[in-house]
Amino acid sequence: MVKNMHQTDLPLISVGLAFYNVEKTIANAVKSVLMQTYHNFEFIIIDDGSTDHSFDVVQDLAKTDGRIKLVRGEKNMGVGPRLNQITDLARGEYIVRMDADDMMLPERIEKQMEVLLSDKNLDLIDCAAYIINELGEPVGKRKNNDISDLTLRKVLKSRTVFFHPTIIAKTAWFKKNRYNDDYKRGPDFELWCRTFGNTNYSRIEEPLFLYREGKVSIRNYEISAVSFRRTLHTYANGHLSSFELNKEIAFSHLRTFLYRFFGFFGLQHLLTATRNETVSKKEKEKISGVIGQIEAFVFQQTAPEQKIVNNSV
Repeated sequence: MVKNMHQTDLPLISVGLAFYNVEKTIANAVKSVLMQTYHNFEFIIIDDGSTDHSFDVVQDLAKTDGRIKLVRGEKNMGVGPRLNQITDLARGEYIVRMDADDMMLPERIEKQMEVLLSDKNLDLIDCAAYIINELGEPVGKRKNNDISDLTLRKVLKSRTVFFHPTIIAKTAWFKKNRYNDDYKRGPDFELWCRTFGNTNYSRIEEPLFLYREGKVSIRNYEISAVSFRRTLHTYANGHLSSFELNKEIAFSHLRTFLYRFFGFFGLQHLLTATRNETVSKKEKEKISGVIGQIEAFVFQQTAPEQKIVNNSV
């Protein structure tokens, strides 16, 4: 590992988190960032027009750590526009993705940055992730696709490339490759397809992230499926035959039907679970221990008075 990750001679990085109505999970998400062994970061947190108490929770946490920059958005715009806003605000050399209902293991940023700093040609890195349920209990590990010999054809057929919430990428890469605001759900897959040919990437196979997976919103799944099919139509030319494209589109409609059917009985989590591998009892105990440390975390630093940025959007 890179030595002395707490020293400020390491690159400043920008951790970006946008949230909307997540008052039950946002505190642990923020705490898991503040607990990182890599300390030289700014923490940009954007409220995407929440109507619950999420903003109040984050505002209280912001008083404990001067690295937090809290931005209050007036309306709900969606993930893509807010992630672009984080890019616009970022002062760091790298941007770290984070979601409001997930958590990081304490060494996540340190270990990913070690790889990035060892090869300046790398633009982006992701990592493996453990899966937790709505109650914060460990239930599995996300299956990773093979990225060792990727082509755009394989990307289109695999339906994903990188595990979006776990990525760290150069800020310059994000500025050059912005999220498409027209994709309200699933903007990452379109981004991977659009940038695949000019991105140098890597992965850490060690799980360094805790991804919360519960009962998938059927409405959100349907919107994501529409975005997925739109991406296929946009980038399939020259990489998939007409038959292959129509086959992938048909499978997408079938999966949407299955989620609707299972969702009618509140069982959509059974479909989601097929994406995951089982974990041992020892691993579950390790994950539970980390979550306990995050929940109990109290930051002792007294931060300067926080300035809340009121956004016009």
